[in-house]
Amino acid sequence: MKFGISLALVAMAALASAQAPATCSSMRVRRNAANLSAAEWQAIGNVIQRMHQDGWITRFGASHDRLFSRIHGNTSFFPFHRQFVLEFENAARNYDPNFTVPYWDATQSFRSPAADPLLTAGALGTNGQPGSRCVANGIQANMQLTYPNNHCLRRNYNNGDSISAWYAPEIISSYLQRDTSLAKFREDIEYSIHGAVHLGLSGDMDSGYAAQDFSFMAHHANLDRLWWDWQNAHNSFMMYDGTGSNGAASLTDVIPDDSSVPFNGATVQSVMVLGYGNVCYTYDSSPNPPQSYPGAGAGNGAANSAAPSNNAPQQQQQQQQQQQGAGPAMGPSPVLSGSSDMSNRILESSRLQRSLGQDFVNRFFPALGGGFSPFQRRAYQESKAKCSHSKPLPYPPRLTPDWIQMHGFDPERVEAFHKEACEIIEVLNNSTYKSPY
Repeated sequence: MKFGISLALVAMAALASAQAPATCSSMRVRRNAANLSAAEWQAIGNVIQRMHQDGWITRFGASHDRLFSRIHGNTSFFPFHRQFVLEFENAARNYDPNFTVPYWDATQSFRSPAADPLLTAGALGTNGQPGSRCVANGIQANMQLTYPNNHCLRRNYNNGDSISAWYAPEIISSYLQRDTSLAKFREDIEYSIHGAVHLGLSGDMDSGYAAQDFSFMAHHANLDRLWWDWQNAHNSFMMYDGTGSNGAASLTDVIPDDSSVPFNGATVQSVMVLGYGNVCYTYDSSPNPPQSYPGAGAGNGAANSAAPSNNAPQQQQQQQQQQQGAGPAMGPSPVLSGSSDMSNRILESSRLQRSLGQDFVNRFFPALGGGFSPFQRRAYQESKAKCSHSKPLPYPPRLTPDWIQMHGFDPERVEAFHKEACEIIEVLNNSTYKSPY
């Protein structure tokens, strides 16, 4: 009997190995867009212009628009956009083999988004011109589009010449730490930073064909980075639950595609793990791919809150900074944050743990573990009281009624979500917490 079971296990292992995608022979690294040089932005602009001349920008805008209702408001949101941005990147590499889509970490300028260095003439461009709302500078300056009709690339900041504050990194950190299912994490991200950036820029970004604006690609690369961080933090590389584009979510689901940008039958499972198959990239602030393919069953059960071993470089850096006075050890996932800034991530974790009571740590930031004792918190609070108080964190923006209707969201669910996000900010602002951002 034992011999028979052993043979069955060997057979299952062999089958899993045969089905596992090959390890990527080379990996490209998507970098923080804020760190690109003027020459690098010029190179991106040259590629975008050539892609536009050959019809690629139109194809991606049309494809996203036609698939819109199937790829939002359900768990396919993440795998679709991972494949979609990858297809754009692959197309761009036909013009420049060194091209990668940079990620736009919108939390770096959440207090004053319009002042983001990416929203300048040397990068993504500024607000649209008065009246026409045409973007007249940046890598897509004066670009004329034909889908769904003839028009210029438009941008129309949602607060006149400024943009309403976006979501603080700490809110995204909470979602990364506490959400133990992909369905919940998708909802929290889609209701928060995803919508805030689209609505903040508005214009074409507030439409189904938003993919014609390169800021869309940089924004969704960042959301993909956050998903990858979440997958690693919870050891949930293969978690795909909730509702997909055609009913109950399954790893065997074919990712929705369109003839303008075909995915050639790619399944959800094929894009779940970076570093395998055709998903040959990673992020400069994220863990490296796992050394072996997780397999179809990994992470579909209860999520594991412990970070995997490939977080070791980040933990080593955290330990070095602790020795320099950044704070005490924070547990197995000390730098899990919505920000890509490693130094500030460590400060964030340390200060949250020092400032919040155990109940709030458990509820909003469970990866921080036990937190400080009341005596330790009191000592920290007395020390901090001698310093000037930091600027309060801004409350997050609401999704507009039109955006909610466009995505088919439940208005009451969205309102409950926003109320809780505001509660996180209220708790932090009413504590001794000093945000490093």
